[in-house]
Amino acid sequence: MTASLAFLPEALHAQCRLCATSPEPFGLAKTTSGKSDIPLQIEITTDLDFSRLAVLGSSGGVVSIDPMSGNRQIRGSIANLGGMALHGEGRLTGEPGRTVRIFLPERIQLSAPNGSTAELEKLETNLPELARLDQTGRLTFAFGGQLRVRGDASGQFRGRIAITADYE
Repeated sequence: MTASLAFLPEALHAQCRLCATSPEPFGLAKTTSGKSDIPLQIEITTDLDFSRLAVLGSSGGVVSIDPMSGNRQIRGSIANLGGMALHGEGRLTGEPGRTVRIFLPERIQLSAPNGSTAELEKLETNLPELARLDQTGRLTFAFGGQLRVRGDASGQFRGRIAITADYE
């Protein structure tokens, strides 16, 4: 029996209201002068999409998307059913020239309407640990990760990635 996994472009989407880790409202950080910085904002421009897959055996498998190249790698009892896999892309805006740090969760549980679950793990970006906003206050980045699927999982899996950012 073959179970299919379909990932829609909106399946893994970070909401901007989840972006702030600062204790100040809306991600405002205080400078040494006590004035508020321009708040950091994250806009997801391309959702992480693993495309269409089928689980072929009870052992399941792992599908990885590299944040640098966008290449997909499939391991285990999973078959590619076609479609284009995409790494996620985002844009961070804030105070020009400031260094920032982007944080991704270690693991996210995805769920399908039929109750099946899968795990998204090992999320990473193409940015160095400390990145800098450009002269216009923007920084674009890509992110990818690893989808771990059990052999009995099926359905269209969805979840939210709480991407956070803070000034250094």
